[in-house]
Amino acid sequence: MIVAVIPAAGEGKRVGLLPPKQFFPINGIPLIVYTLQVFEYHPQIDEIIVVTSSSYLNYLEDLILKKGFKKVKKIALGGPTRQTSVWSGVRKAPENTEIFLVHDAVRPFVSKHLIDKIIDATLKYQAAIPAVPVRDTLTQKENGWLKKILPRENLYHIQTPQGIKAEILKKCLEIAENKNLTFPDESSLLLYFGYPVKMIKGFFLNFKITYLEDLLLAQKLIESKIFFSLENLETDGTSLVK
Repeated sequence: MIVAVIPAAGEGKRVGLLPPKQFFPINGIPLIVYTLQVFEYHPQIDEIIVVTSSSYLNYLEDLILKKGFKKVKKIALGGPTRQTSVWSGVRKAPENTEIFLVHDAVRPFVSKHLIDKIIDATLKYQAAIPAVPVRDTLTQKENGWLKKILPRENLYHIQTPQGIKAEILKKCLEIAENKNLTFPDESSLLLYFGYPVKMIKGFFLNFKITYLEDLLLAQKLIESKIFFSLENLETDGTSLVK
């Protein structure tokens, strides 16, 4: 069984919107709906577990019912960090779960093709993540002034979904909780505990909506219908960097 865990408990403080960005409407549809529908219609995803805050629990329950998401079997309550929210979702998964895919609710442009690749790589390597090369010059600053240019070769932006064999993710999350350790994502969690993580080509349009300009860009992408052409853009290599 393959279970997708979608953490959606963030408050979206950097965007500064109410409702939080994962529930903010784009063309009248809450952002999380665009994300959930990709996993809902993916043939290899058996179950979806969404993690949210207590403030939006009833809203999310009504939304899932209204939109007819059949694979969203459970809703878990999130915690103060992404890690605690993911752990809350993982603990609600069926015992026979073989693979977890953890995906940010605010990455609505994930594609079926990318999910396929992550599942295949996870089955082969036990853990796999999508990543895209850093495009821009990287720098350090000091007191507001340029201090040092950093080489960007072999540097990548990590994306989601991150695929992990169920027994590994459960073990690592439990130990981290018991030791009061916090990690920003699953790849850093696994790296800390010595598990190898396979990196595969991500997709530049699979970006995380973090700031207001990201939300505005997402709206334009959806309005332009490019959202429905992602599969072709990705599979023919047009938007991929080798």
